[in-house]
Amino acid sequence: MRGSARVLLSLALFLTPAGRGSIAQAAGDVNQQVVIIVHPSNPSVELTRAQVAEIFRRLTTEWPGHSPIHPVDQSSDSTTRQVFSRAVFAQDVSAVKSYWLHEIYSGRAVPPPEVSDDNAVARIVRSDPGAIGYVASGQLPNGVKAIRVVP
Repeated sequence: MRGSARVLLSLALFLTPAGRGSIAQAAGDVNQQVVIIVHPSNPSVELTRAQVAEIFRRLTTEWPGHSPIHPVDQSSDSTTRQVFSRAVFAQDVSAVKSYWLHEIYSGRAVPPPEVSDDNAVARIVRSDPGAIGYVASGQLPNGVKAIRVVP
């Protein structure tokens, strides 16, 4: 396998046929995909995997135009969260939680709020122009916009 193809497979960044951005887990259930969603008024149309990681690690805290970014995570036991963590951070959820423990104890940052499921993420994103979240692919929830994820 050539280098760039291996990187794409290991990062598991894929685009759906409809052009909607999705992130799929490289190992395990490849059919379980995650779509990054934002408020429909958000002018962004695509983000890199690295940008998504920086947003969810709270290293990038503002959208272009200087409005605050409000990332929303799913609960630790969510399959969607597991797929997202592996695809975006190349780590399992427990490793990401360890990162946050270190950030909290060092006083640098707090993790994004966790919600129970796709519906809860969509509800928050629909109501907050600065929000960004992720849901399992399938039918895009009403009132949100999908962001394309590129390498």
